Amino acid sequence: MTSLNQQRTNYSVSVFRLLDVIAGRKDPKCLKSGQALVDNTIVTSDLRLCSAYVVQNGILMGTLTVRENLAFSANLRLSRKEYSSADKKMRVDSVIQELGLKDCADTKIGTMFLRGVSGGEKKRCSIGMELITSPSLLFLDEPTTGLDANTANAIIELLQKLSKKGKTVIFSIHQPRYSIFSQFDHLTLMNKGEIIYAGAANKAITYFEDLGYKCEPFNNPADFFLDVTNRTVLPQIHNNQSGEMEENENPLAVIYRQSPHFLKVKDRLSQISDGLEVTKGDRVGYATPFYYQLMLVSGRTVRNIWRNPQTSYAQLFLNIFFGILVGLIYYQIPHTLPEALQNRTGAFFFLVINMVFGNLSAVELFISERVLFIHENSSGFYCTSVYFLSKVFADLIPNRILPVFIFSAILYFMMGLKPDVEAFFLYCLTMSMVSLSAVSLAFLVSASVGSFAMANILIALPYVLMMVFGGFLVNLNSMLSWMSWLKWASIFRYVFLFAFHSVRGDMYLDHQEIDHSTWGFWQNQVALTGIMCVCLILAYVQLRRINRWK
Repeated sequence: MTSLNQQRTNYSVSVFRLLDVIAGRKDPKCLKSGQALVDNTIVTSDLRLCSAYVVQNGILMGTLTVRENLAFSANLRLSRKEYSSADKKMRVDSVIQELGLKDCADTKIGTMFLRGVSGGEKKRCSIGMELITSPSLLFLDEPTTGLDANTANAIIELLQKLSKKGKTVIFSIHQPRYSIFSQFDHLTLMNKGEIIYAGAANKAITYFEDLGYKCEPFNNPADFFLDVTNRTVLPQIHNNQSGEMEENENPLAVIYRQSPHFLKVKDRLSQISDGLEVTKGDRVGYATPFYYQLMLVSGRTVRNIWRNPQTSYAQLFLNIFFGILVGLIYYQIPHTLPEALQNRTGAFFFLVINMVFGNLSAVELFISERVLFIHENSSGFYCTSVYFLSKVFADLIPNRILPVFIFSAILYFMMGLKPDVEAFFLYCLTMSMVSLSAVSLAFLVSASVGSFAMANILIALPYVLMMVFGGFLVNLNSMLSWMSWLKWASIFRYVFLFAFHSVRGDMYLDHQEIDHSTWGFWQNQVALTGIMCVCLILAYVQLRRINRWK
């Protein structure tokens, strides 16, 4: 395939992948020396908005069809000023036709629990997501990985057709079959992070044969190159081009840097760079405005929940089940001492436990789609705030607020708390605030780590500390002074202070030093709101941090 117009980079890129650097998906500052340039412009993360990048494993929304995924890309990445809805639909249909996806256009991509399209169709759909914008520069990370031989060959034939239409196609690949290798225009071979050959693909064998290596007549060139780099085959004649080398130097890389191929490219780059001024390039904006992005991403999120409702159903069922169970245990609690206080304290403690630990499922919110978010945001689909707001609001209503309200209502009347409308709605408000505060902390953990195992460990620690310093298990006034400040960060404490507003009589409240004035109630709501806002802000900051570079 054709190569970049101009590219300069250090030949010891270490663990940083060359493809990601020149595509603007890795920070170029991590290079020890040199620069990555496109059209004499320094590569930055903004290159993502005017090029296309197809990742190794097709990252698509599994509950959407092929057509819906392509339409999502078109609606977000094609400007509304330049393309009407009809134009976008025509563009989607054109890509479907070009990639041979017509037969599966209305088939869902598929998930772990939903059968969908084949691997080759999924790969072509991933390519189509990027071709929607008609990019002149297309990067692909191992496009044939995980595909059978025929499907892999079909993908490469598709890429060759794109290159003949004037697109620059650059991709990484491991050990391709001969029918695939024969379609390459330009070839770059790397070994241990260093380039050992870069030039015309049909001249690579001649280059290594000149170094003394012998390729058997019926050997696959790709296998031959692999044998050379792994030193499975040795040169039949001694080569002195490497001269004196240091112990850790790669001899093939040293020989290449002394070859006419390298020197010719180096001279050409020097001539180009001497005659042009290197610039940082203009910053590229998003194709669609914020509100339009929010509408589309929120719509996709709601559609995904609607087509994959297991979590919402489970959350609702468990809240109804535990609401009835706890209501039966504490049914119509008597008002005689000491049973009244003991039972109500136990009921409130269990209620808060359910509100807090029942939201552990929220830690999967940003983890389950982490790779999808990073890819789409890096490719210029939408900004971070759009994804954050759409995910948070789409999760809160069906999975947090509605189940909590049902749970609270069942328990309130079965326990026989204050038969007062105002008290009931204030009780539901507090339970909702408790749930939102707990789920906001789970969102923060979800945005901070990349695995469920680590998230479950991290979320358990603050929940347990909040439970200890909540006032249910130990009298906070008897604790050491240097530890007592932790009570101010406990969700349990503010529920404890509120809960006894639902108990008749002021004597117990005064004895427990609970402020049962109007402000005494609302200051608990303010505190819970503060915890929620701080956690949500930090979660958003964490999302922005993980997406700075891929």
